[in-house]
Amino acid sequence: MESVKILNVAIDKLATKDLLEKLKDGGVVFTPNVDHLVKLQKDSDFFDVYSQADYIVCDSKVLMYVSHFLGNSIQEKISGSDLFPAFYQYYRDDESMKIFLLGAAEGVAEQARQNINARVGRNMVVAAHSPSYGFEKNEAECQRIIEIINQSDATVLAVGVGAPKQEKWICKYRDQLKGIKVFLAIGATIDFEAGCTKRSPRWMSGIGLEWLYRLMQEPERLWKRYLVESLPFFGLVLRQKLRLYNYKIRIGNLLQQAGLLSGDQVSIVLKIKQENPDLLFGEIVAQQGWLKPETIEFFAEILPQLLERHRQEPIGEYLKLAGLLDEAQISQILQEQQQVNLRFGEIAIAKGWVKPKTIKFILTNFKDETNPGSETKAPANLNLNEAI
Repeated sequence: MESVKILNVAIDKLATKDLLEKLKDGGVVFTPNVDHLVKLQKDSDFFDVYSQADYIVCDSKVLMYVSHFLGNSIQEKISGSDLFPAFYQYYRDDESMKIFLLGAAEGVAEQARQNINARVGRNMVVAAHSPSYGFEKNEAECQRIIEIINQSDATVLAVGVGAPKQEKWICKYRDQLKGIKVFLAIGATIDFEAGCTKRSPRWMSGIGLEWLYRLMQEPERLWKRYLVESLPFFGLVLRQKLRLYNYKIRIGNLLQQAGLLSGDQVSIVLKIKQENPDLLFGEIVAQQGWLKPETIEFFAEILPQLLERHRQEPIGEYLKLAGLLDEAQISQILQEQQQVNLRFGEIAIAKGWVKPKTIKFILTNFKDETNPGSETKAPANLNLNEAI
């Protein structure tokens, strides 16, 4: 799956129809906008959570303009407020898709539930719950919500409590929600579906002025976000264009992004590190036997050097340097490529040798997917901080 790197986030190049079809098999969907990307520069927990999403799609026309400026255009704007109604209409006749709405003010989620069920002609939204303000800090309330969701028989959870709260809540509790296979972070969409808040006119949304419409509706709440906090974003994008953008990323986050460590494994390493502060993160991972030493060395030391180069390298070379493929495996893949019309990474994934998330990471960071024959693309200077 191709993606576009904007600052420290890889946004998937997907059309709505393709995403909806993929969600038949489940997944976690986040929809970044400018506000998200600004928060992701400072909030390491939010960044950790983003690395766990299965699909990251563009919520903002502004990000589409930015992707074009950076030379790798996003295919389509898929905001949460567009994706959610498209989702329930797409699966309206699929009885296995049963939605739980979590969010909005008291009574709003229930009104949204009634409206949606009237539109689709069945009890598709099986339950709705409006949590109290600050519920995410109350573990007892969170556990009650989990129990309500599990008892609802829902298979889809749509959470609309604002970013980064909704994304963090989904990733913290997803493993406890046994029946849920699709997780959607949808922001203010529940209010829209209930009819409590009006969306911007289509023409404003179409040219990237939805933020202005929302600002005019709620100036006291939103003026700082749009007129102050979002401004640094454009300077950071310019730095990325000039290859001057620099951000620190912890090695644990990086290995999660590449699909090589799980969130639980990172937590275990951090706990061990607290008890043994002289040990490096990578040393603990190697001691646990989760990754080869050469894989850790690649991400901690070789990766920054590669990103500074501007010449093309075959993807197999990166995977070899990372200890993820050996010479025999690479030779076998190259031989099969001559017989089938598949990319190197596709064959490696099909054989079970490399995870899809790892291939996506390599392509996003090292290669220009819009022109596979071009030079290796290094859109950002990456500083790794081993001491998490």
